Amino acid sequence: MVVKQMDEQVQQINDLFLSGQVKESYQLAKEILANQTNLEGETHQLIQQHVALLEANGYANMPKTTDEKVKQSLERTDGSYPERDVLTAYLGTQDDEQFGKVIDELLAGSIEAQANAYYTMAEYYVLAKEHDKATVQYAEAIKLQPNKALYWGAFAQFLNHHEGSPYLALRLIEEAIQLDGMNSRWHYIQGNVFLQLVAATKNLSYLPALEEAWERAKKRCTAKQIALKLDLVKSNDVLIQWKKQML
Repeated sequence: MVVKQMDEQVQQINDLFLSGQVKESYQLAKEILANQTNLEGETHQLIQQHVALLEANGYANMPKTTDEKVKQSLERTDGSYPERDVLTAYLGTQDDEQFGKVIDELLAGSIEAQANAYYTMAEYYVLAKEHDKATVQYAEAIKLQPNKALYWGAFAQFLNHHEGSPYLALRLIEEAIQLDGMNSRWHYIQGNVFLQLVAATKNLSYLPALEEAWERAKKRCTAKQIALKLDLVKSNDVLIQWKKQML
């Protein structure tokens, strides 16, 4: 009976993760290891491996959201956000001195301004192909303003675009969705991360969550999110072709 119960808990951990509830999956696995001190054999090993994998991707040290109400960012027609305007202005002028001055002003400002500065620098380093530096800046933005979905989502998108850890990306995008679940962009990125996982692991169990994420993205897409609508159509076409080859 104990073995059966443990097998069910392993399945529950797995089901949570496959559906994108990765934070809850990690917490449940930790609770089982802490409460079931007499765990042995394959069950114990599987749960330990799950926890180890997620902790290797930073799950144990993630910033925590607070009760503070933060106005979430609205995506524009071209997929951009107001918080990126400083970088956009720099790209138009290539004025390094002015860009540095604006960043310094943001860093000397409020917590929100400081977080925006780190996000801006992260996006700058992405364009400069300095990915390690971008990772550090995204993390700093989240630490300073953990209630801003944009910073979690942008970090997840960066990892997905540059073949970073899909396990970390799933954790990041889940937080973005919890903070701003009506933004279609975050559901689209979540689907992209699941697609990355399917491709990397050849585990087709991720497919239902992938399709559900893109369906949620489609339903939430506003009339203004034109670029995102086009991306969704293209992605679905790619998935259809991929499934024809794989299934």
